[in-house]
Amino acid sequence: MRAAIFNGPHSVEVGERPDPVISAPTDAVVRVVLSCVCGSDLWYYRGDSPHDLGPIGHEFIGVVDEVGPEVRGIAKGDFVIAPFVYCDGTCANCLAGVTSQCVQGGGFGNHGIDGGQGEAVRVPLAGSTLVRVPGSGHSDETMRSLLALSDVMCTGHHAAVSAGVKPGSVVAVVGDGAVGLCGVIAAQRLGAARIIALSRNPSRQKLATAFGAEEHLVIHDAIQEVDRALIQHMTRPENHGAIQGAIDYLTDALLSHLAYEEQELVEPLARFGF
Repeated sequence: MRAAIFNGPHSVEVGERPDPVISAPTDAVVRVVLSCVCGSDLWYYRGDSPHDLGPIGHEFIGVVDEVGPEVRGIAKGDFVIAPFVYCDGTCANCLAGVTSQCVQGGGFGNHGIDGGQGEAVRVPLAGSTLVRVPGSGHSDETMRSLLALSDVMCTGHHAAVSAGVKPGSVVAVVGDGAVGLCGVIAAQRLGAARIIALSRNPSRQKLATAFGAEEHLVIHDAIQEVDRALIQHMTRPENHGAIQGAIDYLTDALLSHLAYEEQELVEPLARFGF
């Protein structure tokens, strides 16, 4: 099959890989329908983070072509969303809701596991990993929306939940990439009364407004350039609640190592999520 191959920093190309096959009774083989490039893939491309040579990509949706004999809840022909990690659903971490830390789990597109940026993927622990999508004949727009559920939308939602966003909250979303914009959507869904988007990209500011942000602060390449006094004023508890920071690691607006420094923006008693 054809797939994206990571050959080292600044070298990703389309090449040939073996067709995936069932190698464990809990495996499934998924034919990829849509896939996308994550911002973290760019870290590997730039050489900012380590990545094994070989397959790459962890965001995909597709159709199940084959299942192992011990797979439950997923059948051949099902249209499925693959989360960016696979998990067994039974370990202590999974039962606590932290499936990304499953003791038997791992990520797609690294350490010998097929990548989502290919024609097909062997999915370990398929019954507890894949999410079946009901119905058929989905529009292209719906398909793209479902693809967002493989990573960026659930990451933005996790940030909002971790920050404790609830009806009436004031929310500051730092970063305007896919995760940051999904953080805006999540905050809106959770009932935030006021959403402030910190961004440097006019087109993304328009998207943030369409998704529910009512105010914008322009940021540049360093968090020190943010008007700290202004954002602290807008998000003081007496101004409708504590700040909620949905941190976007996947945008050029901020460097990932600055993410924890965002906590310096918040007033006492505020909450922080990423």
